[in-house]
Amino acid sequence: MKIDNPSPSNSGLKLFDLGTSKKLFLILCTAILWIATLIAYFIPDFNYWLVASFNTLRTDPLFAGFWYYYTKYMLYVIGIPLSILYLVSFKLNNLKPYRIVFLLAIMTSAIGTPLVDPVMKDLFAVPRPWVLYPDINSLYYVNGFSFPSGHSFQAFAGTLPLIICFLTSDDTFKRNSKTVTLAIILLIFAITLAFSRLFAGVHFLSDVLFGIGFAVILTVILASILQWLLDTGRLNLKNEKWYALIFIMMVFLNLVLIT
Repeated sequence: MKIDNPSPSNSGLKLFDLGTSKKLFLILCTAILWIATLIAYFIPDFNYWLVASFNTLRTDPLFAGFWYYYTKYMLYVIGIPLSILYLVSFKLNNLKPYRIVFLLAIMTSAIGTPLVDPVMKDLFAVPRPWVLYPDINSLYYVNGFSFPSGHSFQAFAGTLPLIICFLTSDDTFKRNSKTVTLAIILLIFAITLAFSRLFAGVHFLSDVLFGIGFAVILTVILASILQWLLDTGRLNLKNEKWYALIFIMMVFLNLVLIT
């Protein structure tokens, strides 16, 4: 049950309004992405054809150089800065309204990353493109299995809560031209980082689409849980630091041990 008048110890913590219609829309987006995943996977040679179609471009120094560094290092632009922004938001008034949004992004990445790799990757055990098709010239070689794409998951796990927030108009957040522009920039960044895995030849299209879809549905689930924690007072100004400590530590452990 939602508490209309939260206690003073909880009054400074707000999450964007994620009503039923928004949840259904995001669930529909996940369903579409996962249906597209099945289509890409089961159409004979479609996954191969799409990755192989970039073989010639991967021999171009400009194309290869840009996408190599972009796909390999831009992921660090998400996890570390998000953690820093979250910690700074405890002191910086302009960022305080976004504290729980930052926490949602950190939670989604921290919880979902080990579920993708190693749990899902080992469960499905889909070989990397160059293993299945030796003629595919990947920009670099990655250990482990291919499905689903961890980079694609993390790209959207870390940005989707902020994108939703920037496009929301409610009692706490107000949508305007600046926030819409920021949302578009973050969405472009997430999409290009996810599909850079395809351009680099280290993932199939089905890997990328499933990873994005998993980030979307996990964001919906964790946003609902976070709102329940806020409404019931289980997450408040007094104990928030423990949530921060746990999930920031998980993010850094994921970066060190998994990514």
